[in-house]
Amino acid sequence: MKGRTSDPTGALPGRSVVLAGVVLVAGALAAWWILTAVRAAHEGFDITDEGYYLLSYRWWAQNPLALTGVQYLYGPVFQWLGYDIVSLRLFRLLTLVVVHLLFGYSFMRWLRGRRPNAAPTKLWELAGMAVILAAGGVSYTWMPQSPGYNDVILIGALALVSCVLWMATAVDRGKPVPFWVLMVAGVIIAAMLLAKWTSVVVIGLTVIAALVVLAGQGVKAVARGIGFAVAGVALTALVVQLFVIKLNVAVPGIMTVNRFIAGTSYSPTELLHMYWSTAVDLLGQTLRDHWPLLVAAVIAVIARRRWLQAVAAVLAVAALVLSVRRVVVDDAAIGGSAHVFDYPVTLLAAVLVALVVAVAALIAGRVRLTGRSVLSRENARGWVVLALLVVLPMVQAFGTNNPLYVIGFNAFAAWAAVMIAVVTGIWVTPVTARLLVGLVTVASLVAVASLSYTGLFLYPYRSKGHADLTVAATMPPLKGLYLDETAAQNYTALEAQLKPYLKPAGRPMLAFDKMAGLVLMLGGKPVGEAWVAPKERPRTAAGIEEVCQSGQPWSPGRPPIIILNRRISDVEITALQACLLDFRADYELLAPAKDTMNLQIYVPRRERLVKTP
Repeated sequence: MKGRTSDPTGALPGRSVVLAGVVLVAGALAAWWILTAVRAAHEGFDITDEGYYLLSYRWWAQNPLALTGVQYLYGPVFQWLGYDIVSLRLFRLLTLVVVHLLFGYSFMRWLRGRRPNAAPTKLWELAGMAVILAAGGVSYTWMPQSPGYNDVILIGALALVSCVLWMATAVDRGKPVPFWVLMVAGVIIAAMLLAKWTSVVVIGLTVIAALVVLAGQGVKAVARGIGFAVAGVALTALVVQLFVIKLNVAVPGIMTVNRFIAGTSYSPTELLHMYWSTAVDLLGQTLRDHWPLLVAAVIAVIARRRWLQAVAAVLAVAALVLSVRRVVVDDAAIGGSAHVFDYPVTLLAAVLVALVVAVAALIAGRVRLTGRSVLSRENARGWVVLALLVVLPMVQAFGTNNPLYVIGFNAFAAWAAVMIAVVTGIWVTPVTARLLVGLVTVASLVAVASLSYTGLFLYPYRSKGHADLTVAATMPPLKGLYLDETAAQNYTALEAQLKPYLKPAGRPMLAFDKMAGLVLMLGGKPVGEAWVAPKERPRTAAGIEEVCQSGQPWSPGRPPIIILNRRISDVEITALQACLLDFRADYELLAPAKDTMNLQIYVPRRERLVKTP
């Protein structure tokens, strides 16, 4: 083994059989989460976060007060789909599938140029694409089924990296980068910035990687790339300005809401500290749970003699069994909000095995314990791309108020690509090491399939499980959805009680707190920002006062209906006064709370007098 300098993949028999097996297994796991998402698209409804997204999309063109501009991306789509929630959920699924396939194809196309002995058939690309698509199921582990700004950033990040991969492939082949790739990169950057301004972090790192790649063709190529990318940004801004929303309306609305929350959200220092401390905790937990597997991976690489390789194989099998047992015992492959701090350990362990093997292989090749693999001969551009893929999941999540990995693991496909790069780049290491990385990669995909299934069917986001979602919703905005029996009855009864006050559609409503979904299903329209949270009462009040500065934002005689799951506070009462509304004098309780889902629902006193027999 000592002194070998080329990978032996060209001499391996049966490569097509192996690749076909990968395509079948990974393709089946990908089909599993995709078909599960299709089936679950008709089930459940979350009146909190999902309700907020959908309510903001429903009134995307008429309510510019929003934390981000994501409503200008999904709002027109929701309108085009006839405000159909099921269709929008399926649209999200379609975009996730398409971008993972695009990313998979772009990555394998780039990787083929760096693996000279790769199988000369399309099965090689298909196998990699299937693995990456199967990894995409993490997006359905715990979040709402309807798309939000996190989806835009995930899709944008993978698409933007795909553009970088196309650039790198062109540079490797000595060809000019197609201008459309550069312009598409600019379009993606503009969309990501509109959806969430903190995406500048992942955009910045990706742009740096792109510049390093383009520098391989000289300064003119860099300047050309910047020029076309800027043109793509400008073109996107022009399209938005002319056909979607005036930027002088959208941007001030977003800036206003961000100004409201500036004093109450995490400071950058606090956010970074939280990210770091939670990441260290996750790494520590992963090492404690799976250290035997990582140790076995190193031994598998450096074992030279035949008997040592046999010992390494036994250790690897035993360690893998222990890790699988740990995952099962700890429910670390179960989806749902209650498990967001458990399953990341499983996925991180998988990528750590690949990284440990890669580092061990590089060191072993340098000290001549093994031959030098293709991975050890990677050039600077290649290492920049691989490094970008390693950090991509975490940096695309930057800006969340949760630990980075809670959102970051949605981009697990980037780490799946890294695992592919490792397993195809270490063919001069002992077979035990290669098999271990391959088995761990497949095991991680099985875990993803389990996560998506349980996250959608057993523990869906703020909803009852699949077995309880048996009653078809009767309210038009929830057409096609199945709810649990109690929720369906309560929503129908609530609509019946409020019916005299709901015509025509678009009745202004204020729902305190986290009940935007009720406003949506009742055909209502938010007053101020669509998001109303109990811990952010000053933000809500500021939004109400903002829209009332230039007069009452509703038709004469139709002030908002007020829905509360608590007593109204002085903060909200004062905010209503900015709209020339005296809560105590102008409002009356619709019915006792026990008759209205334990909610306090207030309607304007004047209307109450007219419509009460």
